[in-house]
Amino acid sequence: MLDKLLLAALLIVTSAATPSTATVPVPTSPLSAPRGSEPTIEVVDIQVSETMILKASFYVPKGDEKAPAALLIHDAGSDRKSMAALAESMWKAGYAVLTIDLRGHGESINEESDDYRKLESDKDREAMWAFAYRDIESAVRWLRSNKLVHSSNLNVIGNGAGCALAVRHAARDENVRTVTLINPKATILGFSLSEDLLDLEGIPTYFLASKESRKSVETLAAKIHEDLDCTPFIELVYLKAKTDAETLEDKKLASSITRPLKDQAFPKKGPRNRD
Repeated sequence: MLDKLLLAALLIVTSAATPSTATVPVPTSPLSAPRGSEPTIEVVDIQVSETMILKASFYVPKGDEKAPAALLIHDAGSDRKSMAALAESMWKAGYAVLTIDLRGHGESINEESDDYRKLESDKDREAMWAFAYRDIESAVRWLRSNKLVHSSNLNVIGNGAGCALAVRHAARDENVRTVTLINPKATILGFSLSEDLLDLEGIPTYFLASKESRKSVETLAAKIHEDLDCTPFIELVYLKAKTDAETLEDKKLASSITRPLKDQAFPKKGPRNRD
């Protein structure tokens, strides 16, 4: 009987001295995203000026190494939510992704910026879009200040009128690796895309076109190459979407972007050469 009591006491002591693995917290690094299938998305503030603060979503890259950045720019009258599906696909492909509500759009409608959709004149809409270029500059500065982002590896993606802002920035930023334009137009809200594109020679540029935009996109690319008399640097990618409005819902949109960008954004050796 005494032996049984001693054995029971020993079991109790042993059990109390051994912590349960189910209750031990596992520390995680604040600088890296979980390695699951769902992205960690942080809502962040992008400060353009003392009074102008915009809302954006940052898709925290997986792993501990610095990741190439992807800045997604929405169409006029839209918001960053329209780019969410593409942003998640870019995140899965290994990018640190930022989507932003430009001034007058989405959660960036405030006392400093009227609702773009309520502007009554083309002049007012063009003026707002011109000032939105500052929003892109501020977003890029925010990305470069992030410890998880490779500061010299920026890939800009514009949709619709967002193409104008993407090209304008890429022409002035030597750290841009690639430019992707979804249904670009020769002229957009006061921007001459056909002129600005002339400054992109040497930067891998991709035009993604719905069936509706196919002919105009082909014409635009041909004009740029003819005016520059250079080796073609614009690659055309055709989507199954019938109209521009359906483009962001195209199931092959993400792969049509990440596949050609892979060798540029994730180079095996050294930086790209813009010469």
